[in-house]
Amino acid sequence: MRTRTVSLACLIASLLGAALACAQELTLTRSAESGVDTRIAHERAWDRSCNALAVTVSITKNLVNGTVAVAPGITSTLPANTPAAGNTGTCAGKTITGITLRYKSKSGFHGTDSVSYNVMSGGRPPLARVIIINVK
Repeated sequence: MRTRTVSLACLIASLLGAALACAQELTLTRSAESGVDTRIAHERAWDRSCNALAVTVSITKNLVNGTVAVAPGITSTLPANTPAAGNTGTCAGKTITGITLRYKSKSGFHGTDSVSYNVMSGGRPPLARVIIINVK
């Protein structure tokens, strides 16, 4: 599940076509098995020529019932349904290097955990992310 939060000022600026640097918070829900190392996110960025841009991740709220590992240099293929924002739709199917986040709960933990982090790339404002993890 995805939830995107945008401030009212950013929404109005977007509707009026104004270039306003606005951070968005994206909330994702993931599932994981108790005590099992699980990929919960893959952050990547690319330019209009489909070249990977450097991406950094900074954790802003740590987990309570597990750990998160941030692994750079992981490649993945952009899915065919990649949104065509600007000219980037032509990048669908291309391989891009980025950062993967992996979660592992404390052994025997069952319930909900969450991690918050910022993604920075290409001199753009940080993008806030929250991942809610349902541990079974």
